[in-house]
Amino acid sequence: MYHGFLRTPDGRFTTIDVPGAGTSATQGSIPSDLNAAGKIVGPYLDASNVMHAFIRTPDGTITTFDAPGAGTSAGQGTSANTIDPVGKIVGDYIDGDGVYHGFMRTP
Repeated sequence: MYHGFLRTPDGRFTTIDVPGAGTSATQGSIPSDLNAAGKIVGPYLDASNVMHAFIRTPDGTITTFDAPGAGTSAGQGTSANTIDPVGKIVGDYIDGDGVYHGFMRTP
């Protein structure tokens, strides 16, 4: 099971586990980017092996989302990859036919 973490400059660690993330060996939370405002984005894999995206704010609030048109079966779904300084998120998703698409989510 994947667990994300945030390490502060003074060496403290905060674990990042998205609610709804699966708990099997290849499932869990995978933070992929952090912006200057302290917002973290990434994908997580649920118990059905469907990928979803999340954003975590500096206060620890986690919001999950799926791109419109993202598939809902195993091996499909949404991945948030990067976040810019103003909070735009760029990622990709796999639709119900197995086709990859890109997306940008604005704040």
